[in-house]
Amino acid sequence: MAASIVGKYKLKSSENFDAFLKEIGVGLVTRKLANAASPSLEITVDGEYTSLKAVAPFKTQTTRFKLGEEFDEERMDGKKVKSVVTAEGNVYTQIQKDNDLEIKYIREFTDDEIKVTSLCNGVSCLRVYGRV
Repeated sequence: MAASIVGKYKLKSSENFDAFLKEIGVGLVTRKLANAASPSLEITVDGEYTSLKAVAPFKTQTTRFKLGEEFDEERMDGKKVKSVVTAEGNVYTQIQKDNDLEIKYIREFTDDEIKVTSLCNGVSCLRVYGRV
């Protein structure tokens, strides 16, 4: 399965992103920048490690992880969190924790896109990235 997720992707559509960012505590100025951006993703696999590189006009960030192992992560807004990513078939699920806040990202891979559903406290967001 890992080889089929490898590639470069570009944001195609986004629903309810601002409400989700507000729910996870992202400030107004950063939300405005994030909503105006059309980020790209690059996913690579090196042995047991997966890297997810997010490129936006205001910041580039690479997250490297091993499936099933907790790791320290810095979100695009600079917040430091603990994360764990698991995979089942073509779906990668990430649980991100920051004190009492828990965020869930569900990344569903197909041959030509990634559907990312982000959930926190009942607020959800759907972003779709097309393979380039």
